Amino acid sequence: MQVLQPILSPKELGMTREAVAALARSGRYRAQFRQGFGAEPSLEQVALALASYVRTIVAGDSAFDRGAMSDSARRGLALFHGKAGCGACHAGPLFTDEQFHNTGIAWRTGVLIDEGRAGVTHADRDRGAFKTPTLRELARTAPYMHDGSLATLEEVIDFYDRGGQRNPGLDSRLRPLHLSPAEKQDIVAFLRSLTGRVRNGQ
Repeated sequence: MQVLQPILSPKELGMTREAVAALARSGRYRAQFRQGFGAEPSLEQVALALASYVRTIVAGDSAFDRGAMSDSARRGLALFHGKAGCGACHAGPLFTDEQFHNTGIAWRTGVLIDEGRAGVTHADRDRGAFKTPTLRELARTAPYMHDGSLATLEEVIDFYDRGGQRNPGLDSRLRPLHLSPAEKQDIVAFLRSLTGRVRNGQ
């Protein structure tokens, strides 16, 4: 579903199941699907093929991985795990807890403009909650947030420095940080140090 949702959602590519299946029926793809799956292409097999490809994408050899960070990035790393508290959700080697959190990014003019995870679970606790993304290769992936509403890493840091956007379901870990301009620059330097080389299994 992680693969199919962006393809089928009217908020993203907005394709129909039939259109995706028709693409997969081209002569070149049909031969590859027969070879890989032993069957004619179907939407489910398209999802499996895309998911298999995505699993081959790896990133590494960043300044962070090599221990070659600038002094600014090192200070940013200390802030990330300390005063800024980013590491509470952006944890582990991929810098994500794989969980869903309400940061208030979908709260506008007193209402949620996107239900977030609650659109799938229908649970009140998931209203406005979105999955914590990896921070690997973050400098390459602007704009930011689930809706692309923040254009730069600096805007993201400012958003979290304000404590997110207050709303009834705001994650309790979010609070104003009172970072100085220099501290914000150091955190951005650390985030940029997570950019390395991307390889895939083609």
